[in-house]
Order: sequence, then C-alpha cells, then structure tokens
Amino acid sequence: MQLHDNPFSPFSFKVRAALYEKGIDFESCEVRSHDQREALLRVNPRGEVPALVDGGRAITDSKVICAYLEERFPSPALLPEDPLLRARCRQLELKSDTDLDACAVVLGTLKLFRPEMLETHSEAFARTVELLDAHYAWLEGELGDDDWFCGGFSLADIAIAPHVLTTAFMQHPPSAEAQPRLLAWLGRVRARDSVARATREMAEGYQSATQDADSLFDPNRLHWRNDRIECLLRVGLGPWLLEELAADRAFLPPVH
Repeated sequence: MQLHDNPFSPFSFKVRAALYEKGIDFESCEVRSHDQREALLRVNPRGEVPALVDGGRAITDSKVICAYLEERFPSPALLPEDPLLRARCRQLELKSDTDLDACAVVLGTLKLFRPEMLETHSEAFARTVELLDAHYAWLEGELGDDDWFCGGFSLADIAIAPHVLTTAFMQHPPSAEAQPRLLAWLGRVRARDSVARATREMAEGYQSATQDADSLFDPNRLHWRNDRIECLLRVGLGPWLLEELAADRAFLPPVH
C-alpha cells in the first residue's frame, strides 16, 4: 500500500491520521516538488493529493480513501455503529472538506501566501474572518456538551482537525468566549497521538513549502478548485481570481 501525498495538505493530514489511528503500515511516497507533478498526474489525473495505491489500483479523494480504509480495516472503527451517527459523521467530514477547507485556504492566501492583500483587499479579509466565525459557531452547536463530534473519537474529529489547527496557527482560533466547547475540543484533539503526529508532519510540510523554490505548493501560482472558488466569490475575490488566472499566477485542475 502506497500513499502519494504531501504533508502540508489538510486532506493528506486526514488520511495520515486515519492510517496512524488504525495502525496500518504503508509506504510513503511524498510529492514535495513541482517536478514530481507529472508522476502525480499518472496516479491522479487531477494532480491532487492524497492518492492511495493498493493492489495496483489508485484510489483518490480523501473521503473515498478513508471510506476504503474503514471497509478494509474495520478495527479500530472510525465510523460509529449507529446508522444515524454514521451519516452524521460523514456529513461532518463533508462539511470539513468543503466549507472549512475553503475558508482556511482563502484565509491562508490572505495572511500567509499573499500578505500584501491584507491592505489591498481588506474587505475580503474581514468577510473571510466573519465566515470563519460562522463556521465556528456552527461547530460549537454541533459539538454540544460532548467530548467528540460523534460520541467517541471518529473520522469527523480527524477531518475537522487540520482546518481548525490551521486557522488557529494563523491567529484565528475558536474564541474562549464565543466557542469555549470547540476550543476545549481543539485541546483534546491536539493531544491525540495520531493527530499530533500528522500535525508535526503538516508543520514540517509547511516549512518545506515556504522554503523550497520548486515546491509543489507554489505561493506564486496557486491551485484553485471547487468550494475554494466559491469561497473566493463569497468574500468578493472573484475578479482577483480572474486576474490571477489570466496572469498565470493561478491554475485550475486539469480536465481528464
């Protein structure tokens, strides 16, 4: 079993943490540099990480990979037994993969990759922070008084973790006043061995991405797709994206 990924990706984080939680052995095939992109395209024509190769077949998209791992390695379980809770877990995973990821990526673009935009697009930044606060409020309500989102520790917690960890790293954590339960959850999930290991790897991946001129994640030519584009439009950055695409400072997934 081979995992083709980059530790900076939140979706790679999710798959890695699931593998660690289940104690599954795998061969790590990290895609660190842009010159490895052609090899990645042979595994996943969309050119996205992660991709899992098992039995000579490639499995792409972190949701599909995690579902496959759960079916092939059912113990320890990362999905609840109860069908309703299991559906809830999948809905929370979907929420994290779409809305939370998109908001974190737009925030990261403004604060980390293109910090000059904090002045030139200050209104978009304010809208992004408002959107993040709305997501935090929703998560606070979903968590309620429980330690974990679906009763016991589950894939929902793993999926949400990288995005909230990332926004906290960017100095926008859940508020102790407005989202105290979510903030307490963040402390618990950070302490989980599988999450802690994936977090260390993600931090190292971020350092590598910012220091390597040939990094797969090039801050001078960003990859936009799906819900991340919707979030750009929502905060008023649609015209900016069109300018970036026209100037070849951004790109979309290849058509295949």
